[in-house]
Amino acid sequence: MEGPAWIQAAELKRRSNYSPVICFETGDPKRLWQLKDFLCERGEVLVYDPWMGLGRLDAGRQFQAIKRSSEGTALERTFATGEGGEVRHLKSALREVDSILKERRVSLVIQNLHENREWETGLCSALRAWAIDPAVITTGSSVYLVTPDVTSLLDPATRDLVVIIPVDPSADWERRTTIIDLARELELDVTDRVASLVAATSGLNLHQLESVLLEAYYRSGTFDLTDIKILKSELVKQSGVLEVKDPVYTFADIGGYDAVKSFIRRYIVNVLREPERARSFGVPLPRGVLFFGPPGTGKSLFAHALASEVNLPFINLLTENIYSKWLGESGHRMRDALRLVDKMSPAVVFIDEIDRFGKRGRVGDSAGEETSRVFSQFLEWLGRPERESIIVGTTNVPSLLDEAFLRAGRLDYKIPFLYPGPQARLSILRVHLGLVEGARTPRPPLEGDLEEVLVQEVVPGTAGFSGAELAELVTRARRIAFDRRARAVAAVHLLEAVGTFRVDRAERARAVQRYMAQARKFTDDAQFLRELGDELEGEDGGL
Repeated sequence: MEGPAWIQAAELKRRSNYSPVICFETGDPKRLWQLKDFLCERGEVLVYDPWMGLGRLDAGRQFQAIKRSSEGTALERTFATGEGGEVRHLKSALREVDSILKERRVSLVIQNLHENREWETGLCSALRAWAIDPAVITTGSSVYLVTPDVTSLLDPATRDLVVIIPVDPSADWERRTTIIDLARELELDVTDRVASLVAATSGLNLHQLESVLLEAYYRSGTFDLTDIKILKSELVKQSGVLEVKDPVYTFADIGGYDAVKSFIRRYIVNVLREPERARSFGVPLPRGVLFFGPPGTGKSLFAHALASEVNLPFINLLTENIYSKWLGESGHRMRDALRLVDKMSPAVVFIDEIDRFGKRGRVGDSAGEETSRVFSQFLEWLGRPERESIIVGTTNVPSLLDEAFLRAGRLDYKIPFLYPGPQARLSILRVHLGLVEGARTPRPPLEGDLEEVLVQEVVPGTAGFSGAELAELVTRARRIAFDRRARAVAAVHLLEAVGTFRVDRAERARAVQRYMAQARKFTDDAQFLRELGDELEGEDGGL
């Protein structure tokens, strides 16, 4: 039995005498059974589980508890099966197994440990001793620790002496095999959907994959792709640091911002849609983009639309949930999140308010040092050449971002989002009133031709409004019409809604100047800057 790639990697390390102690980072119970199946084909397997205690796997892979006997040598006592107490405590189990590992070739699997109180268990002491013990190395014995988080169990000194192998959740071929086998068992024909199902379930481990497929089947009698995406999103969300969404909005659903749309289409969307052609011209695939500008200007909406335009999953990295009060936990959360992102990529990874995360912590402060470690971890991941995800970060204050974060190859493009100009405001209002064909916003009953009042009065009266405020303006007009028991939304309701806002236009004009200065600093595309200025032409503070 050859075993999966992660087991083969462990075997290579063991044959090289790197260490007889192997730590597999996985929480997938199916991976644990794969390991046990492999080891049972090779010889004797002992297992320690906190609930079941110390035992051995018989020929049928069943756990048989080991009991102490009052007679015989230590070796004989370990394998006594008569009356006596089971070996439940970890420290006792480690002492019982110690002589066995040195006597003959045995595989010990330690499973389901989620915390380690070293003064009670002696786990790190035992592993360090076995890692360098000539007798253990000579017999060919091996110790396998299977845990979702090695850092929560082993101290740095122990980690330096053992082999640590992160186990991938699932490979494409494994998911394909599972999907086909389970479909055959359930008498489903999924021949024409296997590729879509394999792609949709990327990032799930084998246990999660089977559970999601079965739940989808029990819901609808088939492997419904929509159900599977929803169930996967619910599973990923349980991590607390990632959300997976199926984007529905496109650039056609966003009013205005023509210069930004054109820039993104030329340099990001078109390249991602034709990657092979881009490579033939030596055009690198985009790796990251920063959207910066005042609140409410559509940065998050554009991120969703970008994912939809290039037909990629949308992954929201919840940076506010990364940091923990427990030392080392933040790094563990970040590592797991990035590993999962890699498995679900190519994808658009969205990081809102990235300025809260894209900077180093203060030196000398423990919390600051933890922040710096996590920041460096994320920075290193951003710079990996093999990264397939497209990072989209947003910020209202780009000046707070660390310069290393903005370097090309991490975030290639920095795109300003300003308050919309006259034509953009007209376009946004038309979208939210449902005047644009195919608009997703429900169209309210309208009275008369509103185009003229929009152009002549509403657009001039909303200078300095953000896109979010324009959307709110239409909502207020709907409310006013509803409250007045009008038959439809009319010009008078729109104009009354405009009067309910209090906007400091002078301050917003100054903000535009500040963001344009940032745009000149970050963006060297003269045509794009001219187009931005043209969209603001005629406004106070416009360029």
